[in-house]
Parts: sequence; structure tokens; C-alpha cells
Amino acid sequence: MLRRGTALLATALLLAGCGSSATEADDGAAEKPSPAPSVSIDPADLKPGDRPATPEALAAITLQHVPVEPEAFDGGDRYFEQDEVGTVLLWGEDRSLEVKAGAVDDDLLSTWCRDGMSSCVEVKTESGTATVAWDLATDDGTPGQLMVSHQAAGEERRAAYLGEKITEDPRKLDLEVDVDDLVALVTDPRLGTKTTVKMTKAQVSGFPSAGANGDGEVALTAGAIAAGLVETEEYADLDSFEKADASAYGKGAFGVVGTRPDGSTVTAVHAPNLPAGQRRCPKTLTCSKGDTDGYDGWIEGSAETVRCHEAEGERAAFCAVVREQAPAPFPEDDLDPVLSGLEAALETLWPTASAESVRRGESLVG
Repeated sequence: MLRRGTALLATALLLAGCGSSATEADDGAAEKPSPAPSVSIDPADLKPGDRPATPEALAAITLQHVPVEPEAFDGGDRYFEQDEVGTVLLWGEDRSLEVKAGAVDDDLLSTWCRDGMSSCVEVKTESGTATVAWDLATDDGTPGQLMVSHQAAGEERRAAYLGEKITEDPRKLDLEVDVDDLVALVTDPRLGTKTTVKMTKAQVSGFPSAGANGDGEVALTAGAIAAGLVETEEYADLDSFEKADASAYGKGAFGVVGTRPDGSTVTAVHAPNLPAGQRRCPKTLTCSKGDTDGYDGWIEGSAETVRCHEAEGERAAFCAVVREQAPAPFPEDDLDPVLSGLEAALETLWPTASAESVRRGESLVG
């Protein structure tokens, strides 16, 4: 049975008729260096995430690779099944780019390659192998289409581009949406039904506000920070909380201090205006550079992490600060569990949280 996620593909195939079912051997086009994406992507960000992806997150990832200016977005049951996440970017009179991720099943692009696409090739990259498939334009006005697919982590990540006339191998055409950009998109490890926290918080201009980042997303509160901390494996044993004295963290800062049964504490602060001096490693600590503006630092019995994020879309710039104070020195030969805990706590300090987290947090913080 055809899935609704193949609506664009099925329509094109029915109009175009059956083409060659053979899969071509790549003639060397895969060896071309990938072009620079439309915006700069920090290589440190190119890693899988563990948070449920939203349609807006996929749109944000797409626009980092594909230099188009969508005029609208579409999606829902018309295109995607319940176990899929995706979005459709629309612009011009007839341009569309459908991007989705979902479980691997019999609806793979490789199946369509055998059953009627004009041609298919495999393109190898450092991030994995992608299948590039296309249908050629027909005499009755059907423009053809370009599709790119990649399998990873038990999922298929797929992009389908419609609107421009495909007259030959699309790698030889000067298309508005380039083949190499789509290959880079579908092999981006953040593109999936799970993605990074940063991408779940991304805001895309013009994206529908209803359900954009999940139902019930509201402003972060001290209680929501506490609720987030106890949901992490590293800080599930925090048994009491109080509001942190955040006066030293700049205007608008707030947070919590959680205490464990052994007396160790964890301080987590959301700081929209963290002073510049506190974004740099203190001389009293041994530090390493963080993956954004900030640092990881430690000394006997104390460790801290600072991360600062630039403004993006409607989201203002902010910093996240997490400090752990233990009653005894940390094991000198293994700080990884401590730093891993701090990293997990950073995810509780983004500017928004679910309304449910806010409600749960009300009973945690006095």
C-alpha cells in the first residue's frame, strides 16, 4: 500500500509513465566536492540528537543546506504518516521541496527505482551513501522530479523536489535546488525523527506558529528547570530545590539550586545577559573550550559549564550556566560522568519549555 508520504512521487510517476528500471552506476559525479551550504554550519553541531524532531526543526535544517526562500509550509496527514516527521517548503508558482524522516519499510526510494523512476544512482559521501533518483519531464508538461534518500539509524531520510524541468541527469543541470545540497541535507545526522535540542528550538521565519515546536511550548521558568533536571539520568536523585541567587549573572537571569542526599549541589541558571567576564574560563579552573561560546571547567570537588547562544529568528540570545559542587574531590582519573551531567543539564536551560514541565515544576521549587 502506498503511504501518504509518497503522494508527490506517486503523482509524478502516474503522469510520467514508466521509465528505465535499471540503476545506473555512478559515473564519477559523486567524487565532486560538496559545495558550501547556504549558511555556515558549525561542524560540532553535525551530530545525532535524542529529542523528538518537529516539522520546524526539519525546515530549519533544510534551510541551512538549501538556499531557497519558502513562501509557505505544508504538511500533516496529507503527506506524512503518524510514525513520520516532515515538512513541505513551497515557493514560486510551482516549486516544492518535501523533506521527511521515518521508519525504513517497503516504501524506500530504492523500491521506486526498480518500479519506474527514469534513473537512479548512488552517491557516496563522508556522512554515508545517498540514493539520487529522478523522473524526466514529459511532452504533456509534467516537469519531472528529483528525489534523494539516505538510510541511517533504522530510518529513511528523504527529500523530494518538484517544479523545475528535469531534461537529463539533474547533476548536469543548473537547478535552483542542487543535487549536492540535497545529498548533504539527507545525510546530515541531525535530520531524523530525533534531532538535537538546538534544532528543536530553531525558529524559521514564516513557519506556522500552531504546533511549530510542539504543543504547549511556553516561556521557561525556574520550576521547569528543576523538572528538567530530575528527568535526566545524572540528576534524578536531586531531592530538594530552591531558587538560585542569580544577581551576579546579569539582568533577567534566573535558575535553581538542587541538592542531593549527600549534600552535593547543582546550580542551573538561564542568563539572557551574562556579563562578558563570566563567559571566559576563570584562572582558578582547568578548562576546555565548549562547543559554542563558553567553556567547561573543573577543580577538586567543583565543575561548571557555560554555553552562550546567539539570537536566532524570534529567539533572543542567551547563556546557560551549570555548576556542580561536591562534598569531596571528583575522581581525578574520570571526570567524564561529571561533565556529562553538566551537558545534560544545559538542555534544561533553553528559553522555552513544555507547559507540562512548568506545571510539574511548580511543586518542586519553593
